[in-house]
Amino acid sequence: MKKVIFILSLGIFSITSNAQVQINTGGGLLSFSKSPDFNDANTTGSKYLLENYQNTKVNKGDQDFQIRYNAFTDMMEYKNGSDVLELIKEKNTHFTFQDGSVYELFQYQADGKSYDRYHKVLTDKNGIKVSKFQNIKLVPGKKATSSYDSDTQPAYKANKEVYFITYNNVTVEFDGKQKSLEKIISGKSDAIKAFYKENKIKENDSDMIKLGNFLATI
Repeated sequence: MKKVIFILSLGIFSITSNAQVQINTGGGLLSFSKSPDFNDANTTGSKYLLENYQNTKVNKGDQDFQIRYNAFTDMMEYKNGSDVLELIKEKNTHFTFQDGSVYELFQYQADGKSYDRYHKVLTDKNGIKVSKFQNIKLVPGKKATSSYDSDTQPAYKANKEVYFITYNNVTVEFDGKQKSLEKIISGKSDAIKAFYKENKIKENDSDMIKLGNFLATI
């Protein structure tokens, strides 16, 4: 009961943009701060993969929170009354949504840079994970340069989905190709070749799930 009272009491006071708040979820701490206000009324498209909030278990706890993923900022948002709160990434690393989708915070190196990003987990078996990163970009609007043109509005548009494999606790980008997989998982070339010969693997969710299930067996 204390947890419920504490959660409801959050709506009583104003949360400033710099404030960080924590509540106990039963599986760790849910840490958040208020999202910055941003007027995107004139922007077409959406910065969300799904606009609606869902009942979501955070950090493998047993309590549900109203959460949605902001694919533009790569942040998880928590709805608390009229406030939208951004969850602190390093303290909120695992999300199980009501629709069954699972998001996890992955840390890795790519193109000489370090990343901390939320990925959708497609498979997680025997220590091998297949995941994908989905993000949305903001395309600036343009003013017409002549009477033959017209102004364009800024727009949110999805970038290409990128798949990843996590093996031996190392997460690397994966393009779906056999040769790439043989480099990621060494010593299993024969099994990988046989799998690819039988399955025409492409970069899509169903094939990546099939691949993840296969990797869990070798």
